[in-house]
Amino acid sequence: MGTEKNDNACIKETTWMGKKCIRFYAGGYEALMIPEVGANVMQLKDTVRGLNLLRTPPDNMDFEKFKNRPQVYGLPILFPPNRIEDGKFKVGDKEYKFPINEPKRNNYIHGFIKSEKWEASRIEILNKEEIEVEAIFNYTKDHEFYKYFPHEFQAKLTYNLSNKGLKQTTSVINKSSLKMPLGIGFHTSFNIPFHPESSESDCKLIASIDKRWEQDDRNLPTEKILDLTADEKKYLHEGIVPKGYPIESHYMLKPMNFNGHEFKGAIFEDRSKQLRLVYEMGKDYKHIVIWNDMGDKEYVCVEPQTCMINAPNVNMDDKITGFKTLEPGELWSEVCKIYLEEIK
Repeated sequence: MGTEKNDNACIKETTWMGKKCIRFYAGGYEALMIPEVGANVMQLKDTVRGLNLLRTPPDNMDFEKFKNRPQVYGLPILFPPNRIEDGKFKVGDKEYKFPINEPKRNNYIHGFIKSEKWEASRIEILNKEEIEVEAIFNYTKDHEFYKYFPHEFQAKLTYNLSNKGLKQTTSVINKSSLKMPLGIGFHTSFNIPFHPESSESDCKLIASIDKRWEQDDRNLPTEKILDLTADEKKYLHEGIVPKGYPIESHYMLKPMNFNGHEFKGAIFEDRSKQLRLVYEMGKDYKHIVIWNDMGDKEYVCVEPQTCMINAPNVNMDDKITGFKTLEPGELWSEVCKIYLEEIK
């Protein structure tokens, strides 16, 4: 591939742990994508301010360790998202049984394409300050997971980098002859605080949440929908400091009015630096998990999901759970955006 340049825009082929990666620069941002592991954008930087926004695996990390647990770094895709009770679910007359990979809770968790090798299918400089990088994953009958999920499909991640930040378009097309279950999520891991001169208390999380799903001791929804507590309502206005105590909460997403505009997603606001780190989510992302890994780490995961945890096993209307199926040949697509903006 070499290096391509067009004024500010630049694409470089590089390596990490001996694996080929694509580093691309545009509009004051820099991204690093690794096709070898789920086409994960494991680094996103604001080059103007010198800020690393996403949690990046350290250079000396063992590659297999990263590959086996990419969900705590960067922008990993979950298909299906989060947990499936006992690894089992049913769609119509068809039963699915996924292998248990969370044995202490007897769940299947986080899907099977986040660690797969993808193919960088298109790399294009669109103009002086805009680049697009596309990666695809073709799932066929030859895949070892096919015995659990017998549907051929193609997943595509398109990353557009510009002065508007990172725009991520996720697409899935059902290439099988049967109706295919679909659930997509991201276990997006943000460096918090995202400015090295800030403290934990400087960074507050604002989120457009509506109701909370009660969860049992297996972290599965009980099907009981709870109103937000007084503390949780702070997410909607002044925000909360998402560190120093454990958070693992599952919410419905609902657009909110933020600064006079409709907004859906999450915002980390650092008033000490007059900056906002914004994670904007498309309409098909109807649920969100907020998780901070016990609250004593230097990162917080904000996890948009098209469907709730364990959605195919929840006895509620699909309009509530977000559970979808794709007809043969049907295409699904949705967008998320990550960008930094000044507080004015």
